[in-house]
Amino acid sequence: MKIAFVGKGGSGKSTLSALFIRYLQSAQKANVLAIDADLNMNLAGLLGVQVDSTTLLARPDVQENLRTALKGNNPLIKDAHSFLPTTPPGVGSHVIRSVNDEILNSYALTIDNNPSLRLLTVGSYGKEEIGQACYHTHLFMAENILSHTALPDEQWLVADMVAGTDAFAYSLHLQFDAIMLIIEPTPESAEVYNLYMDLARTAGVDQLIHLVANKVSDQDDLDFIVSKTGAQPLVVLPYLNSLKKQRQQGGTVSDSHIESELSSTLSKIQDAAKTPVIPAEKRMAMLRRLHEKLVQQDWVKSGYGDLSQQWDSYKEAV
Repeated sequence: MKIAFVGKGGSGKSTLSALFIRYLQSAQKANVLAIDADLNMNLAGLLGVQVDSTTLLARPDVQENLRTALKGNNPLIKDAHSFLPTTPPGVGSHVIRSVNDEILNSYALTIDNNPSLRLLTVGSYGKEEIGQACYHTHLFMAENILSHTALPDEQWLVADMVAGTDAFAYSLHLQFDAIMLIIEPTPESAEVYNLYMDLARTAGVDQLIHLVANKVSDQDDLDFIVSKTGAQPLVVLPYLNSLKKQRQQGGTVSDSHIESELSSTLSKIQDAAKTPVIPAEKRMAMLRRLHEKLVQQDWVKSGYGDLSQQWDSYKEAV
């Protein structure tokens, strides 16, 4: 299963991602591949690991190595530089079917010395990229990983996403079985929620999205969220002051935070993601339409050539 946590910056995406990862691993004994796609790279610290700059997905050498591995023997992909964010796997491609997949070994950090709990980090800007780079190009590698990953139901991919509505730039909004859209009781957070939902309805993925109310102190907070969104939250979480204090002292999100009440909340999130509401063939058709639009862009044609035939064998690959 693939699940993403999205929302306004500061709404609690990284914290809830870390809590859900801990819940899956400790309470459910699930294998988890986490992806930190947030520019601020907070997920590693929350899970108690140190980011290794040599493993960041934003690095050109990492991208080339991973894309070469993902390409495999797929004849429709010329080389590692022929990947768009919408490029699918085809016959001969390497599809990641386990969080322990060998192509992740050099780039996925192991959490708690547990080989079944791993973290990929996209990364931020390098000093040499000042004034020269766009973060969306760094996210391309995360999209390639997502499109080439088909985990069994008992294994999970959990993504802490880039803030706001950037998931709609290319294909990220279509790469998950469920998207948890986090809102805190502020007008700014509600504005992001409504903009995200408007884009989601246009893109045809609003069925994937579940409202998560976070940092709710009282009934007034909850009433505010419902009134501003017109929706009932899947779950409601309080402000976790004890976790904030622990983080201030250098602590991490650990199994101790998965208390009985919070465990029940995280279980509801898990249940919501277990049954994808967009059938695989429909999702495939939607992704194909995105790819067909993208390959017609002038910057793609001039920089990559004709990539319109990359989809021919996608169905057989997955």
